Amino acid sequence: MRKVVLLTTFAVAALAANAQVLKNEFLKDYKPGDKLEKGIYQSPTEPINVNTWNGAFDEKRVAEIPSPVVVEGLSYAGYPEGGLAISLGGFPNDIKGSSTCVYSLTENKNEFRKGACYLAFLVNLKKTGGGFSELVGMTVNHTGGNRGKVYVKRNEERKITFGVGARKIGAESKSYDFNKTHLLVLKMDFAKQEMSLFIDPELTAGEPAPELVAKAEPGEIKNAIKGIYYRHRRGCDGAIGNFRFSNNWATVIGK
Repeated sequence: MRKVVLLTTFAVAALAANAQVLKNEFLKDYKPGDKLEKGIYQSPTEPINVNTWNGAFDEKRVAEIPSPVVVEGLSYAGYPEGGLAISLGGFPNDIKGSSTCVYSLTENKNEFRKGACYLAFLVNLKKTGGGFSELVGMTVNHTGGNRGKVYVKRNEERKITFGVGARKIGAESKSYDFNKTHLLVLKMDFAKQEMSLFIDPELTAGEPAPELVAKAEPGEIKNAIKGIYYRHRRGCDGAIGNFRFSNNWATVIGK
């Protein structure tokens, strides 16, 4: 009898582990051609619009920068997230700089501040610049306070190199192909003070070894995560989307 009780306990624990928090359908109710941003935050103290894409507050933001637009979604074998994607192109060639689009997940200061946070997404790049630029990541507020960052550049082989870091780049990848859909999983580990990046990983319930690990400065990863962001900039084209956010590996990849 005791053995049966123990097995039942383990089974319930396993189910609970895979039923933990998951945020997905980040482009629900959009259709191709829609503007991504529902508005632009005008003040750093403005209330957070949860489950909504908005332009981050930025005193230097140029008014002429248009919102990114929504396009047909991407797909990756074994990854369950469907739906639409965000165009990486469309930034005016005559405007310098970039803009930040923030999707706020929560107003709770304590919901995502312990253990680990995972952000999975698909990206298909047609072109990008020759120096590392921010692409996507996690944010601690709706003003662009970014801690977990994924970078991208075109390397000397005319292929893609990805990078990862907490506030600045800490590790970079091998070469990957343009015009191909890649699955990336960004992990922020509060206990280890590390940012990790998995690139086209095996989609098994057990977490594999990441391709990149960047050690943060002591105490650098301490603020709760309240959202994800995308950096809209010149000189980049392609699509990004099919996001999933969770606090464990199995859930974020849909296992």
